[in-house]
Amino acid sequence: MIIFLREKFIAQLFMWVIAIVFLVGTVFLYSNTRGSGEGPEGEVVIRINNTEVKRGEFESAVANDLESQRRNQRFGTPDREETQKSVIDRLVQQTILGSMDIDPAEIERYIRSDASRVQQYNAYQGLGVADLYTENIRLQLSSTALRDSVQSLELVTDTEAEQAYRLESDKAKVKFIEFKHSDYVATTGVDEAEAEAYFEKNRNNYKSEEQVNVKFIRVNPADLVSDEEIVTYYEENRAEFTTPEVVKARHILKKFPDNATDEQKAETKTAAEELLKAINAELAAGADFAELARTHSEGPSSVQGGALRGGNPKLPPGDYFARGDMVKPFEETAFDVLEPGEVSGLVETQFGFHIIKLEEKKAPEIQPFDQVQYDIQQKLVQVSGVDEAKKVSSDLLYEIEIQDYEAALALERYKELSLIMQETGFFSRDATTIPQIGARWGYQGLIKEFFDMEVNVIKVVEAKRSNGEEIDAYFVATVLEKKPATFPPFSEIKARIFSDLKTEKSKEHAFTDAQNLFNKRADTTSLDALLEKYDAPEGSTTDRLSVQESNLFALSPSSTYIAGMGNSDETMFAAFRMKVDEIGGPFKGDNSVYIVQLIEKEEPDIETFQMDPAEKARHRQSLIQAKKRETYLNWFSARKKTSELWIHPDYR
Repeated sequence: MIIFLREKFIAQLFMWVIAIVFLVGTVFLYSNTRGSGEGPEGEVVIRINNTEVKRGEFESAVANDLESQRRNQRFGTPDREETQKSVIDRLVQQTILGSMDIDPAEIERYIRSDASRVQQYNAYQGLGVADLYTENIRLQLSSTALRDSVQSLELVTDTEAEQAYRLESDKAKVKFIEFKHSDYVATTGVDEAEAEAYFEKNRNNYKSEEQVNVKFIRVNPADLVSDEEIVTYYEENRAEFTTPEVVKARHILKKFPDNATDEQKAETKTAAEELLKAINAELAAGADFAELARTHSEGPSSVQGGALRGGNPKLPPGDYFARGDMVKPFEETAFDVLEPGEVSGLVETQFGFHIIKLEEKKAPEIQPFDQVQYDIQQKLVQVSGVDEAKKVSSDLLYEIEIQDYEAALALERYKELSLIMQETGFFSRDATTIPQIGARWGYQGLIKEFFDMEVNVIKVVEAKRSNGEEIDAYFVATVLEKKPATFPPFSEIKARIFSDLKTEKSKEHAFTDAQNLFNKRADTTSLDALLEKYDAPEGSTTDRLSVQESNLFALSPSSTYIAGMGNSDETMFAAFRMKVDEIGGPFKGDNSVYIVQLIEKEEPDIETFQMDPAEKARHRQSLIQAKKRETYLNWFSARKKTSELWIHPDYR
């Protein structure tokens, strides 16, 4: 691949690549080979053995993880502290797993063995930083090699495989009578004395954290960038939104050997001339150039049929490149010599000899306004909107201090901005959402600022976006009141306590009711007969009890769920100790109490297992994988303990 960066794009594109590498979590190790930075971003905040991570690198990684979580809503609201811990753990793992040497030839073979990896490599190489991508691959291969070496000695005996088969194949089925906790709520009473005693016994469950109530006016920089300003910027900076002249081309490369001598270059040229003759003959016979490139090209783009893509972010979708993306001889041939459909003679570059086919040319095009309108607005927000919002906030603070919130907002210049006064209501320091404002992760440091403010002091508070860099808004704010962390009096949370106690008593009543029925089982041989002896408590809805049946279930070490019944670890473990037709209970579950009767038991067929190699192999493989995971985790945990880990106080 022979793509190079234009000098004027080096800085911004390099930072873009670094952001990508942060996202996959590999830049930590690589960046430490590039020297130290200056200023706050260059401060070392994490040190693992001889590896150092600087504040700018770490903050970028955290911001990328937070953004990724935000885009994937199934993960819920992102928490910055948890994300920081996750990034640190990932860094520790990469430092330890990146310690094995991997032969460069092995890395190259791994990349070339998969078309998607070649495409990724080409994208990085197009930006002039292919070594970042190969470092990422080295870390992956190093991790795999270390895991394999750590896990290689794990074995599973026939006895262990048989035990696993027994556990999986030993199954039970029960009939059951279910006493739901919820059926007893309506008939469960709670008096004041009981509730107060319950409150005293469980006081720690009702502790309230420190809370604040904030009055604020939000000044949004985006509101201070007008549509006219966006249009004007677009008209005055059309070059910024114009795609460059581009071409689409494929090539077949005959490579020079590494550190080639003049004699070797001459030999390569002779071979390339023979190749050119063969290529032209096959093209004349109707062959496809892309297929010929896959067969004959020695460049990494061969798997893509010799297609090339440049590194300019303005390029249209597809395999296009612009002037400056390729080395000069290649560029001149593609842009100035060939017409679409033509195939070149040999073109020499420092990489070897190329046979180039030009497929398409595109003249410069300007992007439509509606495609770039949002990007322009965001740019102007940071260029001018933030400064204007800061000025408005400072002026507003002055007016409020002289008068008050209402009088200040009544001034004509603030009416035009449609500013409004709001109040959060009380919220705690660990709130995931700031009332009337938004999710805490979207406003870096805002909660801390509010809790650090004194009551009745007016202040302009700067809120940054989740990336921790760009300004999202300014808040002219006053903490109206603070509530210290305290144990609320019984009178304030009386309703909650009554509800909690009623729930607890309902569970007890369900168990007592089940116990009373279970005690009548003496001369019964089935749950149906036992249920006929049931006397429902007065006013209870449990007279609608019935005999139900579960599905077959195995004894699980990781789950208490019984299909067709519900969660009950007591039932699950008791069933495998009972005899068929035996009645047992009462057993507690998550939402109910159960009386059960074992009606079916499937015993493992050990003889069949011993005669079935496939079944043996399946259980053996499953156990080996489990053992390997455990061995690797134990090894990694031990290595982590012996590593020298230092974390800046800001991130502990």
